[in-house]
Amino acid sequence: MLDYAIVVPSRARSHNMPTIRSILPTAVVCVDEREAEEYGKEVPAAQLLLHPPMGGYANVVNWIMDAVKAPILIIVDDDCTGVRVRTGSFRFITDPEEILAILENAATACSELGLSTFAFSRTMNRAMVKPEEIPIRPVSYLSNVFGIMGTARHRKMDPKFAGRNAIDLTLRTLLEDRCIYGECRFYFECGPVFSGRGGNVGLVTNHQWVKSTRNLVETWGRCVQTKPLPFRKNFTVDSMRLAVSRTNARAQK
Repeated sequence: MLDYAIVVPSRARSHNMPTIRSILPTAVVCVDEREAEEYGKEVPAAQLLLHPPMGGYANVVNWIMDAVKAPILIIVDDDCTGVRVRTGSFRFITDPEEILAILENAATACSELGLSTFAFSRTMNRAMVKPEEIPIRPVSYLSNVFGIMGTARHRKMDPKFAGRNAIDLTLRTLLEDRCIYGECRFYFECGPVFSGRGGNVGLVTNHQWVKSTRNLVETWGRCVQTKPLPFRKNFTVDSMRLAVSRTNARAQK
């Protein structure tokens, strides 16, 4: 049986907790101790994990890695509303048992393959990856919803990449562990990046965003790309993406 914990780091989004509680009723919600009273109205005390005041998403996730002892840790964004199926029915899943089965299946596959990290599709755009043809990829972005175990269990996020921590963590995982179990058939709906209120909104300034982008390019060079894809229509969302291949062109012929 898998020994795992699902943790939802949250900030100023207690209004999202009824949805989180409905789709992930066993999840632990981690918030700043100063927000305990507000979140306590929506989350049972037994499932509320309080961290001391600290700045930035990366520091909170790093604290969770140390505080939660389960060998498999699954991090879920606090604005998640459900799972979109990218094959077959293309339905939107909100049933907690089905969502838990998706998470457990990915964790099991990752563990049995001897890998350290699993993640899910970051887009519903089928022009990028057709999940019927490539259901699992060896490269995936550790954002929105991802799981860590083994060698990745205590690999910390670097706070210097404010707003870009997930990209750096992804690239370090690919460098050190070679691949990520990327489940392409499911997309966890978490809404637009840096939208609404709470979360990273208001914490990451434009200056920090630009600096983090520059740091990433300087650190990882050609492993990241900032040029928008030709079919992108929404240019209000940042276009930085991974440029790491884990496939052999000759083997695919």
